Amino acid sequence: MKSRIYFSLLSVLIMTERVSAESEYSLEHLYQLIQKQEQQIRRQQGQIQQLQNKVSEQQKLLTKDEDERQGAEKNKQVIVSLKNGLNIKSAENDLALKMGGRLHLDAAFYDDDISDMGNGVELRRARLFASGKLWKHWRYRSEFDFAASSGVSVRDAWFSYQGFDDWSIKAGQFQEPFSLEGMTSSNNITFMERSLVYVFVPDYHLGLAVTSHGKNWSGNIGIFGEAIHSQDDKVDDGWGVAGRLTWAPMLERRRVLHLGVSGEYREPDTEKQVRYRSRPESGVTNRRLVDTRTIRQVDDSVLLAAETAVVIGPFSIQGEYIHARVSRVSEPTVDFYGWYAYASWFISGDYRRYNAKKGSFKSVKPHHSNGAWELALRYSQLNLSDLDITGGKQDNITVGLNWYLNKNIRFMANYVFVDAHPNRNEKYEDAQIFQVRGQLNF
Repeated sequence: MKSRIYFSLLSVLIMTERVSAESEYSLEHLYQLIQKQEQQIRRQQGQIQQLQNKVSEQQKLLTKDEDERQGAEKNKQVIVSLKNGLNIKSAENDLALKMGGRLHLDAAFYDDDISDMGNGVELRRARLFASGKLWKHWRYRSEFDFAASSGVSVRDAWFSYQGFDDWSIKAGQFQEPFSLEGMTSSNNITFMERSLVYVFVPDYHLGLAVTSHGKNWSGNIGIFGEAIHSQDDKVDDGWGVAGRLTWAPMLERRRVLHLGVSGEYREPDTEKQVRYRSRPESGVTNRRLVDTRTIRQVDDSVLLAAETAVVIGPFSIQGEYIHARVSRVSEPTVDFYGWYAYASWFISGDYRRYNAKKGSFKSVKPHHSNGAWELALRYSQLNLSDLDITGGKQDNITVGLNWYLNKNIRFMANYVFVDAHPNRNEKYEDAQIFQVRGQLNF
């Protein structure tokens, strides 16, 4: 730009000299004019730069305001989904609500022996739950069972903080961390009912627990009191400490080796008593062939469990052993135990899905349009007799057939061979059970 100005001025000077040699402008005066012109150009360039800076600042402010407006509008947005229940969450995913439930409808037919079990149909479970997220790091869950014999019962009612990388803190009522069967949802267990040894597994209690996990392991430990009861229930369940540790040395999509141990120490209520009894792996009947009845003057009880499971494609095996020791104040300590082992085979080629962070199995996802078909066989044993306690001994063999229509619907059929030798009344008793279930979870 300057070169053009110099060239123009020089041209004017030359032309001026040619036109009139007697011009009143001298070379010195022309030089001064050039300097003034340069100063004026610099001032104009400065003004232009200032205007450009102001325009740039205005553009930044407008962009920031637009981003803030769009962010505010985005925060107001709510995403609703009906996938596996009702899901509502904010666009930033810092607030979320999920609502769902389960329905298990059972029918059972008994070829009984001494005890009259009674054929029948029962709504085994009818639960609704709400769970979700608050402020990114807080989780909560509440679940109610409307099929409980005592009316509506509270299952889960807890909140947890999960702002750490690989561990969390949970408070409220929830399942004590104990046993592979105990920590696997009833929607995902292989048979209609858990095995005989489930009689030892601690129930839902109020407590505080710390949970941690890695890529192929999980750990849980907590202190627990009593459960949430109705207002007219004055029973104190005492307090206890429970923990569970799992490890999966082989962890692939279709190949899993699971190992785990768990334990619980509990001091009973002020009445110092405990009781162990079990249905014959059927939830429709209320009959218990084995039952310790009330054990009094109990000082404390200790439960120890070992568990394992293997998944190799469509084949899997699973087993657990649980030992219960009950220390009494003025009587000798008594010991009870139970164990089970089962194998399953997916005829359709599907497989059981494993969750290493929880050390339990998830729902089956059929890979075929006609669903997944599974055959299973289980043997379980429970011994509730020791010293002066004659609770009985029972062995069960269960054959199961499952049809997973999809992830949310399953139909089940079980045939159970029951052998109590002896039962709680010291009599030998056999029975056979055929039962079916229609299951919906959402």
